[in-house]
Amino acid sequence: MVLLHPGALFVLALLVPLAGFEWVRLRRERRAARALGLQPKRLRRALGNGVCAGLVIALGAFAASEPSLRQTKRVQLRADAEVYVFVDSSASMLASASSHSPTRLQQARAASADFAQNLPPDLPLGAGALPQSPLPLTAPNGDRQLFLAALDHLTAPGSLPEHLYGGRTATDFSNLTTLTSTHFFLPKTRRRIVVVLTDAEGPSFDTGATAATLKHAHIRLVFVRFGSESDRIWLHPPGQSPVIDTKFEPDLSDLGEVRLLGGETGGGYYDQRHLGGAIDKVERLAGHGPDRAAEPLALYADSLGPYALLAALPFLAWLAGALLPLSAPLEARSRRRRRKQLQRASEAASNQA
Repeated sequence: MVLLHPGALFVLALLVPLAGFEWVRLRRERRAARALGLQPKRLRRALGNGVCAGLVIALGAFAASEPSLRQTKRVQLRADAEVYVFVDSSASMLASASSHSPTRLQQARAASADFAQNLPPDLPLGAGALPQSPLPLTAPNGDRQLFLAALDHLTAPGSLPEHLYGGRTATDFSNLTTLTSTHFFLPKTRRRIVVVLTDAEGPSFDTGATAATLKHAHIRLVFVRFGSESDRIWLHPPGQSPVIDTKFEPDLSDLGEVRLLGGETGGGYYDQRHLGGAIDKVERLAGHGPDRAAEPLALYADSLGPYALLAALPFLAWLAGALLPLSAPLEARSRRRRRKQLQRASEAASNQA
């Protein structure tokens, strides 16, 4: 078991002063009962509410720490092939066919899930964002959950620091040459494949020079294009109907260059309607090869927090005086005992009189 937010357990420090206050209160009640000639409650029963309150706090802190069962298994990964999937995170990816249609970005994220599901499980898969230059999010590995989480949460336009895209909203595909100058791939990786999920909108670039640089590093590009010329960015003002952002105009001036770049690097270019063909192409480019030594992969099951909260409900009900099958008879029994004690004390006082 692992705690995803162990800092929440600091709430347990509240139990120390609460226990002190409860002990002082019980001592005062017991002294008052003796002064009136009554028999104080048994200490075990008198501590019931305090113990319940402590258990509620402890279980709540345990649930807030998000405990999860960690399961570790060993997976075999290819030693000679690695794949990156980059999702275009420029502003134009927010365009859609209508105000209620999925955006290009949403379609690209769904396509990345298809890649994760259909590619061989032993093929290392890495995630990346493409605002203006390629930005790696996860290194190629066998954790498909981590891959999808990175693309779902770290590819929104405008969520990345401005210096990563120069304050511009269009993707510059010539910057894909940085894949060769940084350590995106392991040195021993011979089959290097980069999938780019994009709307293919951006400034014109030198296709020949870009392709030559990538081919020299044995990097093959597979493009999957999303969107059409009729797509628009829709604004949703509060309480009003959606309106079109007039500042956005589709720019497909480099569409032919992107298609040519995919072909010259030995990869390919596909429309979103032929996503299956792009997945098959990546699988063919990866081929078959030797596996590296098995690596441990940690998987997290569902959180145990909800079960801790359910366990705290009976104690909350006790504190609230709810009519639980066990608490109601006990309270009634306690009230009868107190009435008998008062009656005996009254009879003793009248006899003395």
